[in-house]
Amino acid sequence: MKEGKYKLKDEFSLHLYINTAPCGDARIFSPKQEGDQAQVIDSDNHPNRINRGQLRTKIESGEGTIPILSPNEALLTWDGILAGQRLRTMSCSDKLCRSNVLGLQGTLLSHFMSPVYYSSIIVGRLFSHSHLSRAIYRRLQI
Repeated sequence: MKEGKYKLKDEFSLHLYINTAPCGDARIFSPKQEGDQAQVIDSDNHPNRINRGQLRTKIESGEGTIPILSPNEALLTWDGILAGQRLRTMSCSDKLCRSNVLGLQGTLLSHFMSPVYYSSIIVGRLFSHSHLSRAIYRRLQI
């Protein structure tokens, strides 16, 4: 125990396997983009690229994700849902990005244990390395 908190033993590590790119920002690419072409497209100033790197919310029925355009849009109330507002759920890419900063243990366990992080994330197929890295760690500003 360090600082009065529990921690994961050194001989243990956590690895995440995902069969395809996680939904959200990491999945915004064309499977036809390869290598350097994906890097160029990721960094260009085309107006359609403005939504890359933004927080995204899932659309009901698994239809994809849309960007959250303003901080006020992220606020959701029970009355709003009853009135017909869309229920907003974090995209998978945003959840992975959050766990890279805060750890996997959640708020309650963070009072009792040190942060726990993935040692590796393995994606099986259908992903772009530049888009995946942007979604998981490159969009963070420290």
